[in-house]
Amino acid sequence: MESDYVHIEKLRLKPVVGPDSWRRLSPQDCVATLQMRTNFEKASENDDLKYSLNYAVISRDIEKYIEPFKNYWSIGYLNRNLSNYLVAKYPGIQSLILDMQTRSGHIRSDDIRAVVVSQKNIDDEIIISNLKLLTLIGVFTFERLQKQYVNFEIRIPWPKKSREHVPYNDVIDNVVEYVENSNFKTVEALVENVAQVITQIPYFIDHPKLAITVKVLKLNAITSTDGVGVSCTKSAVDFVKKQPIGKTGGHSSMRGFDLPVDSQAVKITKSNTAIVAFGSNVGDRFENIKSAIDILDAHPSVTVMAVSSIFESEPMYFKNQSLFLNGCLKIQTNLNPEDLLKLCKTIEYENLKRTKEFDNGPRSIDLDIILYKNSDGEDILLTTETLTIPHPRLLERSFVLEPLCELISSEELHPVTAEPYHNHLSQLYGQGNEEDFLWKLVPLPSIGKSKRFLKFKNEVQHDLVTGSPITRTVSSTYIMGILNTTPDSFSDGGIYFESIDKQLDKVKIMIDDVLRLFDYLIIDIGGCSTRPNSEQTSSEEELKRTIPIIKAIRKDTGIPQERIILSIDTYRADVASQAIAAGVDIVNDISGGQFDKSILSVLAENPTVAYVLSHTRGNISTMNKLTEYGEPSDDTNISEFLHGRENSDSRTSLIRNVGRELAERYEEAISNGIRRWQVIIDPGIGFAKNPRQNLEIIRQLDLLKNYSCTKDGSFLNFRNLPILVGASRKKFIGTITGDEIASERDFATGSLSASCVGNGANIIRVHDTKGCSKSIKLADALYRRL
Repeated sequence: MESDYVHIEKLRLKPVVGPDSWRRLSPQDCVATLQMRTNFEKASENDDLKYSLNYAVISRDIEKYIEPFKNYWSIGYLNRNLSNYLVAKYPGIQSLILDMQTRSGHIRSDDIRAVVVSQKNIDDEIIISNLKLLTLIGVFTFERLQKQYVNFEIRIPWPKKSREHVPYNDVIDNVVEYVENSNFKTVEALVENVAQVITQIPYFIDHPKLAITVKVLKLNAITSTDGVGVSCTKSAVDFVKKQPIGKTGGHSSMRGFDLPVDSQAVKITKSNTAIVAFGSNVGDRFENIKSAIDILDAHPSVTVMAVSSIFESEPMYFKNQSLFLNGCLKIQTNLNPEDLLKLCKTIEYENLKRTKEFDNGPRSIDLDIILYKNSDGEDILLTTETLTIPHPRLLERSFVLEPLCELISSEELHPVTAEPYHNHLSQLYGQGNEEDFLWKLVPLPSIGKSKRFLKFKNEVQHDLVTGSPITRTVSSTYIMGILNTTPDSFSDGGIYFESIDKQLDKVKIMIDDVLRLFDYLIIDIGGCSTRPNSEQTSSEEELKRTIPIIKAIRKDTGIPQERIILSIDTYRADVASQAIAAGVDIVNDISGGQFDKSILSVLAENPTVAYVLSHTRGNISTMNKLTEYGEPSDDTNISEFLHGRENSDSRTSLIRNVGRELAERYEEAISNGIRRWQVIIDPGIGFAKNPRQNLEIIRQLDLLKNYSCTKDGSFLNFRNLPILVGASRKKFIGTITGDEIASERDFATGSLSASCVGNGANIIRVHDTKGCSKSIKLADALYRRL
């Protein structure tokens, strides 16, 4: 079969092909492109034009064919007549594809084409291209608040036997009116609805099997492309069972964010789950938040199930105001969204006396419903004059997304974007805006009018090997200095026993050592040795050893109280309770609540006291016999993630077991009323671990920091939880360095402490505050670029 062709590209013509852009019967700017199949073998052999199609002659002939001011009614009619004329006049044309384009056929499209094929078995086609319209479409806030351009291409078959004109002007008019008054989340819905609108035009009703193809591109969706979109091919038959579409796309007159929802799909049940975001930047910010949560939890129709960490953030939109404290809480409720909103507003304006001078301005408390699910786990989408769910600005606010991602699985999808919330947060951080990176706050008891917090700042970076997102600390490390008031401590037993003056002298030396390099010092006071196999003193004796020095420190006016954070090293509830009353800020419990479960209730009653939840196994006498960490037990109901991805590598079995067991202790702490913002985790170096395991845990602290698991549908992660490491002077260090005397292990402790900082530790517990503070300061400069 011959495959020789002669081409004429974009021959400019001025025919009258029906009404022009201004509905006048005037000549239009048209171009014709011809592809003529022929056989020019003889012409090429003889190099003689008479044996081929003369494109110059044919071009002049086409120009002569167009009669001035004659109305050819449509570009299709002209094209078909011209094609028949050329095929009849020039026998050398074996077949012809004639593409005729008008650039002025309609004011909204400069590309209306008729493509006529001379072969009888191939239908002709009318093509409308570059139909560029403004509409409201998309799922992101900026898309909901401003229209954007979409570009349509519509291809309409024109059967050879048809003598009717394809009403392309009617098609354009109907599409323009519909699209520019439409409101869609997805281009998929838009394109199919446009196809239905076209098939409702009388011409297509008369030709119900005529399959049109509609393609739409969003021009501004992805900046590195010319457009992204979808297409579909439909006929009137495909829409027989559907309700006819009106000329407008349902775009309401509502001001602001207008998310289209299917009201028939909203199924509110008796037991629903909602995520409520909170924020405060006026007055006692933490107390405002705590009060709002307590009032919500006390309501008979609401149960607070989980509360996120608390974050400090820069104000958005209106910058000239104080920093905010933000977070999220997960509740169970039988209130519908509108009634829940009313309750939130009552708490804001009546209970906590919020005043609102203008949008996004200062506020004592702000409670926003950001997500709502029914008992079947189905997302409820709402758009009313007073409430939009999901919250319209959710995806542009790290101070909402970050705490939200503490409460939900990494796989949970935004109901509109169909993309995981964690992905949206990574994309937000990926923009590199400094204000998106938050300070995680651990509230501490106030001293006078001074509100105090431990502060940690993280950034999300990406693993160079896997590309997985990893949370890394970029804020200064806290040093926790050890003050043992026992006669039997493994490293300094008896030195400070029974002498308050010696204890205070030690405290002041630690203060001088640390505060010249760091802003704060944590002092961990222990009155009962917790080394493996040690004899445990009574609760009464522990109280005698610890409470007096706590009171003495807090009464000493020469000590910079606001910069000194006191910790009690105890696993006993009564000791913790009295120590809190005496002025401690942290309870450091090596058992994670296992030795005395009532300690959890003490911490729940004191939400401004931090809780170091440590990992161990067994008890003081048995823990060092429980060091077998094989693969985690086979449990089909649990999945674990490290670095944001499932990881079953045997090298991570130890850290996964530690993570799982810490997660169990964390769950019990939370179920007993402790808030997430109180929790600091400690992997328990030296407790139920052998020397190799201690080192392995230190190597993989960043894995522990990013640990998460899902069990029986319940999700838990350690995202943003600070990590404390206490390896100071421990025996495994001496095993490596050959230092049998504990006090001679300080230099090695400093080196190990620096490694812990590099691997993500937030608090380092040490005996030698002078030497270790220097090592840690250097590690901060090296790893955290401070």
